[in-house]
Amino acid sequence: REWVAAEEARATRWTPLRPIEASAKIPRLTVEEDGTVFASGDQSKRDIYNLKFQADLKGITAIRLETLPDVRLPEHGPGRVYYEGPPGDFFLSDFRVSAGGKTLPLKGATHSSSGAKTESASATIDEDPQTGWSIGGGRERAHWAVFNLAAPIVDRGDFEIRLLFERYYAAGLGKFRISVTTEARPIEAHGVPPEIELILFTPTSQRTAEQNARLLRQFLEVAPELAKEREAIEALRKTMPNRLTTLVMQERPPSNPRPTFVHNRGEYLQPTDRVEPAVLSILPQLPKDGPRDRLALARWLVSTDNPLTGRVVMNRNWAAFFGNGIVRTLDDFGYQGGLPSHPELLDWLAVEFARQDWSMKAMHRLIVMSATYQQTSHVSPELLAKDPENRLLARGPRVRLEAEQIRDHALRVSGLLSERVGGPSVFPPQPPGVTTEGTYGGINWKPSEGSDRFRRGLYTFSKRTAPYASFTTFDAPSGEVCVARREVSNTPLQALTLLNDTVFQDAAQALGRRMSVLPGTVEKRMSALFRRCLSRSPDSRELSTLLRFYHAQRSRLVQKELDAVTLAGPGEGDVVERAVWTILARAILNLDETVTKG
Repeated sequence: REWVAAEEARATRWTPLRPIEASAKIPRLTVEEDGTVFASGDQSKRDIYNLKFQADLKGITAIRLETLPDVRLPEHGPGRVYYEGPPGDFFLSDFRVSAGGKTLPLKGATHSSSGAKTESASATIDEDPQTGWSIGGGRERAHWAVFNLAAPIVDRGDFEIRLLFERYYAAGLGKFRISVTTEARPIEAHGVPPEIELILFTPTSQRTAEQNARLLRQFLEVAPELAKEREAIEALRKTMPNRLTTLVMQERPPSNPRPTFVHNRGEYLQPTDRVEPAVLSILPQLPKDGPRDRLALARWLVSTDNPLTGRVVMNRNWAAFFGNGIVRTLDDFGYQGGLPSHPELLDWLAVEFARQDWSMKAMHRLIVMSATYQQTSHVSPELLAKDPENRLLARGPRVRLEAEQIRDHALRVSGLLSERVGGPSVFPPQPPGVTTEGTYGGINWKPSEGSDRFRRGLYTFSKRTAPYASFTTFDAPSGEVCVARREVSNTPLQALTLLNDTVFQDAAQALGRRMSVLPGTVEKRMSALFRRCLSRSPDSRELSTLLRFYHAQRSRLVQKELDAVTLAGPGEGDVVERAVWTILARAILNLDETVTKG
């Protein structure tokens, strides 16, 4: 009751104002239905918001600026800072009021703290753009500042407010509201939110149970007797996990397009001719009277009048299955690109792609069910001499798997591959030197545990300057540049990786455990291992070679049980038997045929 009485004595009647105009040079200011102003679009390191009001009030003495949180803002705002500075913050450098073309002097400014570490609102009226008001640490909740005029605005009519946000990073305000008061006494901002002030002006006898409960909750949030309890609650909040977020693209409104210019010699500070959205003149054009936005571009891409999209997509699909595209230069269909080996086939695939409603799945099925794809990859000496690169498609494709597929294949045949879909990136084991000596400092590469250790290569954590070593060995790009086609090499390091990399050792040990307990003769188990890795049964020569290798390794490991323990890894049963089958699995996983589609 004492707290309520004290707050009633200093409560101020505020009148919210709706701007009749709200503009900025770069950001887009939108006046919403409740009179608040929301900033969107681009921003810069020096943004000026201009607001114009028409107040039917006489004798305005103070102006209140409320900064409001919103889910559309970084960290829910109220500011728009998203890089370099604290996300969700803002930095108000200068606050000015003018009427009749003249700047009105201000005699003081205060701000609410709400427990946040803030810079002072009084710094916004000191004529120094390097000082100002921010709410560092106070995101996701409202804040407000009060500016007292040196003399009341005597006449009813128009007045303007100018907000300057200037920092070494873009630090504009995201959502706010302007209110005014005509009270004669000096007004100070304090910790009572505006909605609480409205309740305080309601007579005690007329307050609802909900209003009384809101007053009590506000008291509990500020009472000094409960400071320790609030600190404990705040400490618990800080231990809560961060929300998972993702970036999305949103179409800019037609009234606020981003201006694009040709820059003199590429210098971004020297814009010359403005460029409007369009497509190259040699290609089919966009509809004349239609919009020039991303939706129009998407429709143009899949238009039946556009011959390019279907050809490019199907050429890349063909290359994925056959190793070479119908046009070899997947990344260049222009004058510098190669000519198609089968132009009519490429045309037919492009038309069929559109006829199948642009279904990738339908086209993949069409290709793999074709007689061309299902040919044997065996080649005679005569055909090899005539068509070494299989440009005439006289045999089935024979190409090495890509880096991620090689790892996934080893995990799949060993039974270790995790079936989980989605989730954050994982850190498979790799040599420690790869991560400690990365460009721009090392990475804290702590190998994932459990099933995360054996997730698909798609989920492997990637850093441009320190890519996953195993993938790099098998020609995966680093991510520093975009590539449409991967080069394929054949190096001794690839064989060493298949033998010694931790992931392939884990796969071999898992196969060793599986084969050592499989019922049946050695020959039967050996055929099962061979078929599991190569999708075919061994012929008599291959089986005889593997049997000799099996017996030689078993004789060696019986005498060196310590080596057997190291090779077999963790598991139950005869350690020598597991070690022998692990060695066999390593040998088969190291074959060219294992990592080659054919």
